[in-house]
Parts: sequence; C-alpha cells; structure tokens
Amino acid sequence: MTGKGGPGATGTAAAPGGPVGPGGAGTSSGGSSAGPGVVVDNPPPFQPAPGMLRRLTKAQFHNALLDVFGVDADVTDVDSDNWAGNFATIGAAVVVTSPVGAEQYQSIVEDTANAVFSDATKRAKLIGCTPTTSANDACTRTFIQTIGRRAWRRPLESAEVDRFVTLAQSAATALASATEGLHWATVALFGSPNFLYRPELGAPAAGGALRLTGYEVASRLAFLIWNSLPDDQLLDAAANGSLATADGIRTAAQRLLDAPAGRQAVGDFAEEYMRLDRILTQAKDAGLFPAYGPGLQAGMAHDMRATWESVAFDDQASVMTLFSTTKVFANADLAKLYGLDATGLDSTTFKAFSLPADGPRLGILSKAGFLSQFANQQEGSPTLRGKFVRDALMCKSVPPPPMNVSPVFPTPPAGVQWTKRQRLEAHRSNATCAACHGLMDPLGLPLENFDAIGAYRTMDNGLPVDPSGEIDGTAVANAREMGVALGSNAGIEGCFVRRYYTYAVGHEERDVDGSVENELSASFAASGFKLKNLVVDTVAHDAFSAVAPQP
Repeated sequence: MTGKGGPGATGTAAAPGGPVGPGGAGTSSGGSSAGPGVVVDNPPPFQPAPGMLRRLTKAQFHNALLDVFGVDADVTDVDSDNWAGNFATIGAAVVVTSPVGAEQYQSIVEDTANAVFSDATKRAKLIGCTPTTSANDACTRTFIQTIGRRAWRRPLESAEVDRFVTLAQSAATALASATEGLHWATVALFGSPNFLYRPELGAPAAGGALRLTGYEVASRLAFLIWNSLPDDQLLDAAANGSLATADGIRTAAQRLLDAPAGRQAVGDFAEEYMRLDRILTQAKDAGLFPAYGPGLQAGMAHDMRATWESVAFDDQASVMTLFSTTKVFANADLAKLYGLDATGLDSTTFKAFSLPADGPRLGILSKAGFLSQFANQQEGSPTLRGKFVRDALMCKSVPPPPMNVSPVFPTPPAGVQWTKRQRLEAHRSNATCAACHGLMDPLGLPLENFDAIGAYRTMDNGLPVDPSGEIDGTAVANAREMGVALGSNAGIEGCFVRRYYTYAVGHEERDVDGSVENELSASFAASGFKLKNLVVDTVAHDAFSAVAPQP
C-alpha cells in the first residue's frame, strides 16, 4: 500500500465534439501518418460517457483516513480493487462490495476513529472546540458540518446535519460524554456510503448538457492528483464556482501538483499502469531465488514508482526518458541485486543511485520491478514481457490464442539443452502459434539477460543468452538498444496519452474519445512530453467534466 507522496504547453480546452482533424480509437496502432499529434485516425464526434458511482480504491480509502485522522490504517484485507479496463480507477465503477467487505470497511473506520478519540491531544485537534451535551450545542453542529463536508466531499444538507447532531447527542447522553457523542457521529459519517462511494453523475448546465458539479469536479481532481480527499481550499473553489471553467480547473490542478502530495499524480498512475501491486504478492521458487522476499519486493515496487516521480517532478523531463534513465531508488535488498553498494541501507531505507552509463540496464523495462512481474516462479517470460510492451506501451492489440492451441513448448531432443529463445522458436514453428508470438516475443527477447527476479545473467540453461530482438521492424541487440529505440518511438508517445486519458476519466477508451486524445497528444508533444503538463491539460479539457445521463 502506498501512502501519501511527498509547465509547459497550455492546450486549449475544446468543446465536446469539436473538430480536431483526422484521427478512430478502435483502429489506431499507436501512431499515424496524418500529422503531428494525431494518434487516432478519423475519430467520430466526441460524446460524454455516462455518469458513474465509484467506490474508493484501497489506496484512496487508506489515504483519505490518513489525511483526516493521521492514522495509517491497514487496509490489506478490504475487498480487492477491480481491474476492469486495466486500471483500478476504471474498475471502481463496476466493483461489488461484499457483505464481509462492508463489515471490514466499518471495522477499519471504527478502529481509526478510536485511535484518535482515545488520545486527548489528537481528539482536541480534530474537534477544534469543546462540545457539551446541550441540545443546541454549537460545537457539535459546527464539527458535524466541518468534518461532514470533508468526508462526503460536499456540504451536508440541513436535514443531514440535523440527523447526525441528533445521533451525537443521543450517544453523548447514553455514554455520559459529549466527545463520545462526536466519536460515534464521526464513525457514522465515515461508515456511510457517502464516504465510501463518490458520485460523478453531473447536473444540467448551460444548453442542457450534463456537467460534473463543482463538488464532483473537486472530488475527481483530488482523487486523480492526490489519490485522496479534496482539501478545504479545493472545496471552497467548488463552492464559489471557480471549478466551472477550464482556467479555474487548471489553476486548481497546478496547486495540487505543487503541493507535497502532488507526486501522487504520477506515482499512482505508474503504480496502476505498471501494475506494481502484483509485485508484493508474486511468489518465486525459493530454492532458485533465496534472496527474493518482502524486502526485495518492496524495493522493486518503490524503485519503479520513485523513478516515474523523479523524472516528472525532479527532472521535469520528457516521459520518454523513462526508457533511457539510469536512475534507481534502492533499499539494501535491491541494491545487492543491482550490484550496488548497500552500505548504510536496510530493507526500509532507500537511496538514489545512477547505474553505470554503459551497464546492461537502461530504463524502466530493465528494472527488477518490471522484469519480475512478467515471469513465472522459475524463469522470465519474453512473451509476457513483450505482450506488455506491445499492448500497454504501444497500444497495439494482441489477439487471444486460438482455443485449440497447446501452451506446452516442444521438448528438445534427448541429450540436448535449449535456451528459452530456442524453445520459443520451436513453439513458433507451428503457424497457429507464430501468429501471436510473432507480435510479442521479438519485443521481450531483448530482456532475456534478466531472470525471473530481474537479476542479470549471461547464461540460460548452460548456454549463452542471445538477447537480440526487434522493435517496430528495427533490430536491437539487447536491453540497452531496446531502451534507446523505445525512447524515440512515436507510437509510445501517443499511447501514453491514451492510457492516461482513460485513467483520468475512469472509463475504457471509446472511438468517440479519439478527438480528445488527438488534442491532448498535440499539447503533450508541445510540452516536450512532460507528464505534469499532460495531467493539467487532461483535467482542463472539457471532456474531463462532461457526462451523459446514466442508461
């Protein structure tokens, strides 16, 4: 679980359906000859997606409680996120909360509130006044209004305030304690679906179109950039109408990005995009990889996330430098795997390093956090690694395998040893298998110098590793050349836009999103492919706040 984290072009927000030029999301292969910035050819007019009700992701639930109460709650056992559309932020609209899950959420809320209300100093800071058991106690009403607005991301209606005031007074009488009354009113506020779920349903705006309300925009912005609740300043901006314009949203987003928690905007996207959550639960053969354990797994996830954040915030560099960076952020376990000096480090402390400029690792795809994910318990998988590059980074689809294809690789002749490359070549001798593997394997084979946990190797099954491969028809000799080739791949630039856009708006890509993606791609290119600019341009675009009626 990740806790809270520590300019360029200003693309003009366009009206929905506004013409952009050539560009169809369903048919693009990640690049286009139609002109600079066009990633989707001939898109139909933009249409907003239906408004949705979204459950907080595990990270958002954790961060919200941390922000309000200062308590680092353990949310490991709550219902898992849904990864529909390859992002938990998309799956949040279709996830189902089980009865046991509802109990777990309630239990965590109670434990969190108990930790604060049992501490006199923390309790006083949270309440901010001295409550009494009086029927018209001003402190009680003010507290309910203040914490309620934060929890529900909107002002409570008068009837709602009255209901929680009554609850607080009833509990205060029963427990002979005004603060205990506020304690249990707080539990009820944060145990409510109004906290756990965030509506993005919209309201009629000028011309009759549905737009997110100011408070819904504030909530969407905060959960996108901070992965947590909006603060009072953002809620005030919703109240005064500042978030009704593209300029107002842009100003708010810049403030959120500049705050200490702003790194969340890139770190959390990287975590979901690269599925870093899987690292912490993957098993490896203990006999083959005795160094693999919680410390190394934590180091892998941190290294990947911290590199994305550093490129975007510290360097303010092009996202494409992710494929050629030598930066690593290692704890003792990961430093040893990378062959770095681990002096002064342990499993919970991290240090920034630069890998040798001429070393075998280059960029995020040579990081153990990527390599170990796309591997089984005993060996790496060029196919899985190549599939991720093609699908997630290039936005090029890979068809599912035919129903009758055998996943079992051919065995070598008696007394003969094969490398993984040779086994894949034998597998591809079947034309049915070659159709799909030919799209993936050449993209993954340059990473064959790295084993199932991402450690460097030169031999495979007693034979020399051949890490040659191919990127869009260009031969590459190894992982270093692969990083260089990907770092100048125009299709990847456009794919980043498409993936980030779907992550930000919380729904899967549709053909009618193509014109928006083309506009964002053009402004992204004008910024020098800087991720912070992509964040701001995306939220300031009209499409970010437009919704359609629910079906």
